[in-house]
Amino acid sequence: MLGSVPPIRRRWRRTLRSGLFWTALGLGSASITYALNMDVAARSLGFDRTLASVFLALVPIPALALGVHGVALSLRLRAASLLADRTADYLSEHLPEGYVVVPHYGPRDGGDEEVAMVVIGPPGVVVIEPHDEPGEVLCHEDHWYRKQKFGLGRRISGMSPSQRARWNAARVRSDIASGGFVRTSVEPLVVFTSASLGDVSSSSVPALAGVDAMVDRLVRGPRADGTPARTRGVADTLAEPVRLAVV
Repeated sequence: MLGSVPPIRRRWRRTLRSGLFWTALGLGSASITYALNMDVAARSLGFDRTLASVFLALVPIPALALGVHGVALSLRLRAASLLADRTADYLSEHLPEGYVVVPHYGPRDGGDEEVAMVVIGPPGVVVIEPHDEPGEVLCHEDHWYRKQKFGLGRRISGMSPSQRARWNAARVRSDIASGGFVRTSVEPLVVFTSASLGDVSSSSVPALAGVDAMVDRLVRGPRADGTPARTRGVADTLAEPVRLAVV
């Protein structure tokens, strides 16, 4: 299945390359610092020997910090990317004809972040934000938590799933409107593929537990003007310049 953003250009790969660059730069700086003659370095810098040693020891730290942060972020982004791929594959196998599944959609607003998944079909356009949190999940005014035995537990890291879904839906809606489909329905949806849902009534967008519930919502949910011709027209609008795969 093709997505709007080619695999080589996906954000987690760019972030990983940046993280590795800064890590290599930091390690190189540390190696040079270790090999320096402190007496010569102190005279060159105009410091005493102790101050020069401290200064040179601190030089690699910013690059190493950027590198470690970049690599850690790329691993989280890669996990989210793989989850989007698995979810898209499941939808491709279980949705009937007439649906178009677009993983890793790249909006034309110039933003760095991809939209995890867009589904086009009889319900209109559905922007899906998949998450793979374990256990039970709760939502309080768009702040999401994993429930633990005592209290709410730990807040889900990163941007709120419901806020991200709503933001991505607005980005997709803007792209569709630029293609002439101004009145097309665009619905944000949060899907937790592994977790169960507790009280999520204060979420600003609908939330579902499990991929089967997601398929059921797409197939049996409210219908918009989702004729095959309109579905193809909306898909073609989002496909520029990449061709989409029809389920």
